[in-house]
Amino acid sequence: MKLIDAQTAAGLLRAAENILIITHIRPDGDAAGSGCALCLGLRALGKTAYLASNPPSMARYDRLMTPYFAPDGFVPGFVAAVDTASAGQFPPGWEHMAARCDLAIDHHGTNSGYAAHTLLDDHAAAAGELVYLVLQALGAAVTPDVAEALYTALATDTNGFRTAGTTGRTLQIAGALHDAGFDVFGLTRRLFETKSRSRLALEAALFSEMRFPADGVCVMTLPLDTIRFCGADEDDMDKLSTLTMTPAGVWAGVLLRELQDGTWKLSLRTDGSVHAGAVMRAVGGGGHPDAAGAVRPGPPEALEAAILEALLRETQRPVS
Repeated sequence: MKLIDAQTAAGLLRAAENILIITHIRPDGDAAGSGCALCLGLRALGKTAYLASNPPSMARYDRLMTPYFAPDGFVPGFVAAVDTASAGQFPPGWEHMAARCDLAIDHHGTNSGYAAHTLLDDHAAAAGELVYLVLQALGAAVTPDVAEALYTALATDTNGFRTAGTTGRTLQIAGALHDAGFDVFGLTRRLFETKSRSRLALEAALFSEMRFPADGVCVMTLPLDTIRFCGADEDDMDKLSTLTMTPAGVWAGVLLRELQDGTWKLSLRTDGSVHAGAVMRAVGGGGHPDAAGAVRPGPPEALEAAILEALLRETQRPVS
């Protein structure tokens, strides 16, 4: 892996033409916002830039991505990936670009080093922080549209600037974006303060069935039958795992959600006293110090037991 800084990344992009920007499969707010902002910033500098088609899993991020998808037949001269830790996360139809990825901008310490050059900072709360630094180095103006995209990236990956990974730099960048002139209140309300009735039904179901298999550990299980009964879609799943940290005294929260193919998405949140990514690596996943995940075949009881065992090894706390 060849690690570079924001200035070097900006130099690579300044010299590039026909730029394709790739976001990870099932893009969240950070991937969508980071990709959109980089695309808009490069276009403002006169570059031809597009996002690789990757339909957002959540409707709220559609306007950040779909308008900028590459047209059929587009041949990139330079490939950049944002918020994407490994080539295995490239979206369908773009897997072949992993072998020729020129630049990765990422904040996952588990980045596999697939790109020729990597701007990596696992202390960044979101990839959007790093994209902001690159755009600053490029001299690209932070327009209201760019600011809204980057604010979406920062706000969603920090759950409204409330996670342990939120730093002074995160807040400084958020302040600069706030002053760029977009509707911060409206965006915040859309992202955090309004919920569909199906989302509220999901939350009610999860809270009614939450369990505490050990002191300070909360586990919630969400099978497909419950999702269908609530009439929920993928948009309703956004940041669902944060609910596991709601009960007072919880230092680790686990959400097991059944996917359409019968596998289970595992999400672990912690208060920072244990490295979530290290725990989830033991079950085939990875992630950040306070948030990590994996996708594994069931049954959920065995998956829960494996996570609890990994928690025990990592913390030496009596979690079983």
